[in-house]
Amino acid sequence: MNKKFIKENKPLVREFLGSLITKIVTGRAPAKFQKALDNDPVIQKQKDQLKKIEKQMLDKIKKGYETNPKFKELMDKYNIQIN
Repeated sequence: MNKKFIKENKPLVREFLGSLITKIVTGRAPAKFQKALDNDPVIQKQKDQLKKIEKQMLDKIKKGYETNPKFKELMDKYNIQIN
């Protein structure tokens, strides 16, 4: 494939893949595609791992918010909410 074509379309490809991965993780992919993903045990295992990592990150953020005054100040300054 032409290198110029690849260079020019890298941001477009990244944007496409990023939105596709986001839709897959959040469960908003097209129904047929989502059904195929839901039936795949390997992908389900990866989704569970992602959820576990997300929970760990949120727990660390909550702990940091409660214990670290500078971190709390930054969170409040940028109005970042913790779910």
